[in-house]
Amino acid sequence: MSSHFPDGLPAVSPATVAQITRRLPEHGDIMVRVGSRVEPDDTIGQARVSPPPLFLNVASALKIAPGDVPRRVKRKPGERVMSQQLLAKRGGRRCLVPVQGTIAAIDGETGFVIITPDPVPVTLPASVRGYVADVMPGRSALIETAAAVIQGVFGIGGEQFGVLRLLVTDRHDVITPEMIDARSAYALIIGGAGITAEALRKAQQEQVRGVIVGGIEQGAVQSFLQSASLGRPTGWYAYGQRNDVVPPTPTVLVTEGFGIHPMAEPLFELLTRYDRQEAFLDGTTTLLPPVRRPRVVIPLPRLQGGQEPPPPRALQPGSVVRLVDERHLGMVGRVSAVSQQGQLASGVRTPTATVQISEREMLVVPQTALEVIG
Repeated sequence: MSSHFPDGLPAVSPATVAQITRRLPEHGDIMVRVGSRVEPDDTIGQARVSPPPLFLNVASALKIAPGDVPRRVKRKPGERVMSQQLLAKRGGRRCLVPVQGTIAAIDGETGFVIITPDPVPVTLPASVRGYVADVMPGRSALIETAAAVIQGVFGIGGEQFGVLRLLVTDRHDVITPEMIDARSAYALIIGGAGITAEALRKAQQEQVRGVIVGGIEQGAVQSFLQSASLGRPTGWYAYGQRNDVVPPTPTVLVTEGFGIHPMAEPLFELLTRYDRQEAFLDGTTTLLPPVRRPRVVIPLPRLQGGQEPPPPRALQPGSVVRLVDERHLGMVGRVSAVSQQGQLASGVRTPTATVQISEREMLVVPQTALEVIG
């Protein structure tokens, strides 16, 4: 029986072969070949991406009726416009074009002018050190690297790479604003039990690329998303990307769950071991099939030719496990017995495992409440 997580992969893999698919948002040019060695900053692909249409409320901007908009607009559908060019005016009120593109339509019923922005160039970095194992021409490249891998339970944000920077000395510690300074710029900072909303905002100000913690309060998440202004309609103008591409705010990976929860000891020890090492962080979380969990990939010095990732660890006596049910979230213990026809204290019959938490504490829990980590 494999570990009981949707993707069948363990939470901690001290040494494995990680596979990272780097994909262009639209069809373009993949610039590497199978067998090529890549570094995180290497550009491996490029494309021109068409941003979504831009809807300008000209009637509101000029304080006029929607029906008056067509005669106020100084351009016709199909004409090219430049950024900051005068689009329409009335008295002292002016409406400027925010981007370079083409006027698609002028709607006299709603007062909106629709502009199709010009395609913008997007480059695809490797974001991790390794070897190109496969290429889908024009779309993606699969990179393999010998690595230590940690999977989380929840993430915010997309793919980032940087140097791991440990900010705490204990897995029970919470990251606070004063712990974050200019030395954290472009780093993936590591905490213990959580991070405050103020610290998340400080991380954004200091250009931190990623945050790895055991838990996070729901209020901190909401505050972070509001301050990050994810999905702002003008976000892709500044960064040369579409507004459905994650803007450059810190990616957050949570290893235990919502609330303040000390990071599981095996995870914290592994991250501590690789402090100041380069790593790849992906906060993408998908709950529907195909399930995708956030992860940290820490490349190791060598990649053995033909090496295959180890199979998922089986749940068996002697396995080191982490409890993931709400009552015991984050506890780590060792399995002393496994039963496929067990019974819980509530009387419910289900596959169970007996877990030794400490010398004095032993729990009988559903096997689905366990994650094999060693």
